[in-house]
Amino acid sequence: MTIPVRHAQSPIGSRMIINGREVDYYCGTSYYALHGHPQVIAAASDAMLQFGIAPATSLVMAPYQEVEELAKSFFDAESITYMASGYLGMMVLTQALQDDYDIIFIDNLSHYSILDAVATLGKKIVRFSHLTPDDLEKKLAEHVHPGQVPLVITDGVFPVTGAIAPLPEYAQALVRYDRSLLCVDDSHAVGVIGERGQGTFEYHGVISEVKHYFSGTLSKAFGGFGGIVVGDRSLNEEIKKNVRVPLGASRPPIPAAAASAMGIRLLRDHPQMRHNLWRNVKQVRDGLRNLGFEIADTPIPIVNVKGSFSVDLEHVQEELYRKDIVVAHIPPRGYSDAPDVESLRIAVFSTHREEQIDRLLEAIKEAI
Repeated sequence: MTIPVRHAQSPIGSRMIINGREVDYYCGTSYYALHGHPQVIAAASDAMLQFGIAPATSLVMAPYQEVEELAKSFFDAESITYMASGYLGMMVLTQALQDDYDIIFIDNLSHYSILDAVATLGKKIVRFSHLTPDDLEKKLAEHVHPGQVPLVITDGVFPVTGAIAPLPEYAQALVRYDRSLLCVDDSHAVGVIGERGQGTFEYHGVISEVKHYFSGTLSKAFGGFGGIVVGDRSLNEEIKKNVRVPLGASRPPIPAAAASAMGIRLLRDHPQMRHNLWRNVKQVRDGLRNLGFEIADTPIPIVNVKGSFSVDLEHVQEELYRKDIVVAHIPPRGYSDAPDVESLRIAVFSTHREEQIDRLLEAIKEAI
């Protein structure tokens, strides 16, 4: 059976309608199913009725101010830059800091947003082995000349495998280089990990003399749309001085900004949502380990099941679809950090019920 093109007929959620069938949904990035939350939709609708679809002007509008103020509070930040897409976040961040570093080191399996960002900078780029602090340390020693300042860039959480970057080890490798920088695309971590949902730096408890910044998105966990760069007042000044994106590119549509603000509010005011997500992630990861798969023990809601000679994961995906369970099949190297073998990417939501997850695990057991 070939999986048909998936046409959604309802908002994204743990239970939704695809191709006219009601299914258990384990794809995408809406980890709290906020994209279909009634309060998020109402906020977007109210803003659209008051302000229209998009600003088409430089006038100050309340939904944009609201997003930035709420995000500053959520991340304990001095400044937030809200922009058209999370994909642009690393471009804005690295262009803003362009006078502060000389050479760039990136994880070999970095997301496309990082690759496109560094390509605009005209500086030497060195790749280090995926998630390997020892290789980063080696490459730093080989390529950083006296007086040069290195910048290290990585995903915080990788989008297909759900691997978490070892930021404390990267920071330790950078300590010996004066004024060094560590920048993270944290799109899959913000709202998800860290006790307050502030992302990978909070999750690791990174406190370092190495200056560090991150970008993220409101289009995934927060149920809205648009990118953010999180920083201090000095970074905000550098963005104004060195970056054209916030000046030249339109902001997200007004309803999307209002939806994003409501998503931030909901995650701020209801921390139990995060705990529900972590509980569900644990149930999925424990269950898959019990089936014999090698699965890391982390709170990341991206669960990657790697293929082997004995298991045809495309067949597993097809069998799950027959039972109205939708997961993503990823071909070898089918995305930025996809493994070199086929895999299943299972996205866990806070709204998945225990019996849904039991049904998923039983279906996988029967298919293998």
